[in-house]
Amino acid sequence: MGLLRSCSRQPLIAVLVAAGFVVAACGGGLGGVGGSGGSGTSSASSGHTTAGSAAATGGGTPPSPPATAKYRSARATVIGKSTDVVVNPTVSAALKHAGITITAIAPASAKAALLFPVSGGQIVVATLGGTIDHTGGLTYRHSGKSVTLTNLVINTITKRLTATVAGQLKPIFDLNLASHRRASGPHGKVVASTIKLTVTSQAASALNSGLGVSTFKAGMNFGIARLIVAYARGRR
Repeated sequence: MGLLRSCSRQPLIAVLVAAGFVVAACGGGLGGVGGSGGSGTSSASSGHTTAGSAAATGGGTPPSPPATAKYRSARATVIGKSTDVVVNPTVSAALKHAGITITAIAPASAKAALLFPVSGGQIVVATLGGTIDHTGGLTYRHSGKSVTLTNLVINTITKRLTATVAGQLKPIFDLNLASHRRASGPHGKVVASTIKLTVTSQAASALNSGLGVSTFKAGMNFGIARLIVAYARGRR
């Protein structure tokens, strides 16, 4: 108020100039706490900043680049070979006595032994740890009923062979992988022989209920398998 009374005694131009300084001073102080003083300058500045931010960000946060799966150089890609299973003669006799037949789904075959071509997977060569995928499958039949196993996968870490049964993935055999060895060839090759297959409780239940029998038992020694895996290093 003292300043305004002082300004009123001076010429008009000086009053206007002084008033301008007062407004500017007040606007600077209030603007810092969100007041309305100096709103023209603040709004313009704020509008410029907002527009600049939108332009810089393109109207929002740019999407992150898609994640890519990391290739594990310690692993080798499985490229082929097969798993063959010699069925335990005691099991063969029990199946025949119960009237249960087994047929292979191509390209698997069922002759002197059950044979399943290997189609893919990844393994650690030194330990054979990993998964081995197979093509083909098996169909068990009894009195007009059938149970089909497809998408057979050997997991040497969990030591199980799994398969799809009636649309569900189930463990079929527990595996005893006592020994394996590497063999030479045009590609790298691992051979695991004398793999004991024992029937899991889930497989016994699915087969017995699906076929209307009680032939399959958990822990049944189904047979002996030999696994031959061809592999290649690098990305595939």
